[in-house]
Amino acid sequence: MIKIIIIIIFLILNGCSTFKKDIVECPKLIAPKEAAEIVVNSENNTPVYLGFRGVNAVCLRDGKNIKMEISVNIRAIRKNTKEDDYVPVNIAVVSLGTNYKEYDRDEFNYSQFLLKNSKIIDRSTKFNLIVPEGGEVLLGIK
Repeated sequence: MIKIIIIIIFLILNGCSTFKKDIVECPKLIAPKEAAEIVVNSENNTPVYLGFRGVNAVCLRDGKNIKMEISVNIRAIRKNTKEDDYVPVNIAVVSLGTNYKEYDRDEFNYSQFLLKNSKIIDRSTKFNLIVPEGGEVLLGIK
């Protein structure tokens, strides 16, 4: 009886190893200058600088494709800090195939809260994207 229990436990543990994720090198990630930094007007019509402050990516094999998990930190900087405000932020991540045609896209649009007396505000956002083998990824703020 004990041998049967040990064999069942061994099979269960051995079966769990099939769920191991295969981490691979990430494809080329590009943030063109004109899409990496922009100045937009807030709800109070005050100019606010938005730019990337950091990007981290983890890539996993997904059949012939690569599943890319991206964490993007956006920094908002403003001069007028006398009142609370909101600034619209639109981030897009696009994967391109070897023929430079769009393969997958993930977008996030939100209104960033700017607290009174805060000059610099950071926010991290996560994206998931499928990238074909040999493809690349474009990242931008619009």
